[in-house]
Amino acid sequence: MLISVPLLTFLLAALVALTPLAVDMYLPAMQMIAADLQTPIHQVELSISSYLLGFAAGQVVGGAVSDRFGRKPVVLAGMLVFMLSSGALIYVDSIDGLLFWRVLQAFGGGIAVVNASAIVRDLYAGNEVARVLSMIASVMMMAPLLAPLIGALITELSGWRAIFAVLAVYALLVVIGFIWKVPESRVSQQDSDRPGMLAAYLKIVRNRLAMSYVLALSFAFSGMFAFITAAPFAYLEHFGATPLEFTYLFGANIVTMIFFSRLNVRWVNRFGPNRLLLVGLLTQALAGLGLVIAAQAELSLTVVVLLNMLFVGVLGLVAANATASCLELFPEISASANAVIGVVEFSMGALVGVLWASIHDGSLMPMVAVMAACATLGLVSGFYSRYLRAANTGFCEG
Repeated sequence: MLISVPLLTFLLAALVALTPLAVDMYLPAMQMIAADLQTPIHQVELSISSYLLGFAAGQVVGGAVSDRFGRKPVVLAGMLVFMLSSGALIYVDSIDGLLFWRVLQAFGGGIAVVNASAIVRDLYAGNEVARVLSMIASVMMMAPLLAPLIGALITELSGWRAIFAVLAVYALLVVIGFIWKVPESRVSQQDSDRPGMLAAYLKIVRNRLAMSYVLALSFAFSGMFAFITAAPFAYLEHFGATPLEFTYLFGANIVTMIFFSRLNVRWVNRFGPNRLLLVGLLTQALAGLGLVIAAQAELSLTVVVLLNMLFVGVLGLVAANATASCLELFPEISASANAVIGVVEFSMGALVGVLWASIHDGSLMPMVAVMAACATLGLVSGFYSRYLRAANTGFCEG
């Protein structure tokens, strides 16, 4: 391999960070965007769901095309679409324009980002995949930690439109890094030996074990997406936090996720990805139950923030282990497998955001109820994967 592991980790983390930057950086500016576009804030919050849907669609295209034509050109093409759409977002003057360009921006991002895990799967095997993915996550999570603060500062200094200019420049820097340093990692193989797009996706979705991992990860992340969608209301409006306080409250979740990701790097070779996956899913379900109790009892902001930190943070155990376990089943079409993960994950996340908006009643209960339901379904999917492994192998390894 022509690139060192630390440099590869950094560049892939920069690529994966595209989504948290694009989603989290403009959260503190939502009230200003709503006022500027003369629309209610919950309509602006739907731009998060729009982004997730566009990102899911981009992964459908990017995964299959990458498995056939290579990782690097697909990454570069997707980043170009992301850059141009980010530039267009600087000039939007209506909520419809915001939603349209956000979908196109996300489509380009999905085409590019779907290749990150596939590149890792191309270069590594076994528990090492989960370990490297956790290393990437640990670096990447600096993005959602810093993004709200950066967004708040940009909004204060130059207005919310400058956020999208910064995203365009960031995408350009990622493109330069990939052109300069990242090698093509797709294993050379006769195209006739590779399944077509439809055949590849059918092979994945018909595998019950693979889909149990996909659903466990997707439900767990959908709970987080429900929190992200509702966080501006919960913290800014319900609890009356300032935009700057919001950045700290939101960033606390990412600190916890970084902590669990680092634990996963240390523990995955000792306990195995499947056991750590279940620990993460169970912890999230318990945190979701705690949030329901806290909302019902109208407990303080401190209690809600601590439970949200745990709920979101344990995704540091869930994400890398579920992804690695699924990709390990499809070494020859890893980008397509990662696309299935992304499509289900982000489509469900988008639908959860729409669900929250439709049942929003001015209280915390809709947010925490959706979060708890998602976490419970994720735990059920995790236990189902354990059952399938036991049935297929005669024992249940870690």
